[in-house]
Amino acid sequence: MAEIKLKDKLLNYKIVRSQRKTIGIIIKVDQELLVRAPQTTSLKNIERLLHKKTDWILRKLKKVAQIKPAPAAKKFINGEQFSYLGQKYELIIKNSSAAAKVELFSDKIIVNYPAVQQGDYQARQPIIRKILVDWYRKQAKIKIEQRILNYKDLLGVEPNRIVVKKQRKRWGSCSSKGNLNFNWKIIMAPPPIIDYLVVHELSHLVHANHSKAFWQTVASLIPEVEKKREWLRINARQLDF
Repeated sequence: MAEIKLKDKLLNYKIVRSQRKTIGIIIKVDQELLVRAPQTTSLKNIERLLHKKTDWILRKLKKVAQIKPAPAAKKFINGEQFSYLGQKYELIIKNSSAAAKVELFSDKIIVNYPAVQQGDYQARQPIIRKILVDWYRKQAKIKIEQRILNYKDLLGVEPNRIVVKKQRKRWGSCSSKGNLNFNWKIIMAPPPIIDYLVVHELSHLVHANHSKAFWQTVASLIPEVEKKREWLRINARQLDF
């Protein structure tokens, strides 16, 4: 790690050298300052660029600092908190003679765990996680399809196919064939955020880009679009287990 002082802040940064031809500055989500540089670039030239980009770097670090960290890994035991539609629910695991089932009751998310699959904690953990993930994905598809029905006619569009799946870096996407893909984890967010995501992807059936006209289309149906985008930027890592 190298060290540099930008204005009144002393920062550590990492240099990664490769066959690239230009210097790139990256602020990672964990606030790490990363510099990607050509093999032959001198430390002096790297520092010169960092000083030149001081205001941009400090501004980006300030924004990244607002991002909430990912939650601690779940153990899938009684009493843990899980988010659903922006609300927190306490996990309750019940042994059952019937098939696996998930229910919401008051502020509880209840997993009926099949008695035939009883075992020690380590054996149960992945099974309970799968039961929950399957339920979340099913609920996400139901809620997203309901919202698509609410908005598609207002935009005069008809999606070809709707898929809810795990996506590593995206909350949603729209293919050239009109297929809409959504990350199931969005079901943990408040309903207005889900509405924003649905309208965002539907609007790509009108504008296949992020032009001014695209954002005007989104804003015509979703109030305070920038606040919705900012909420996702800050809270995205929390929507996980």
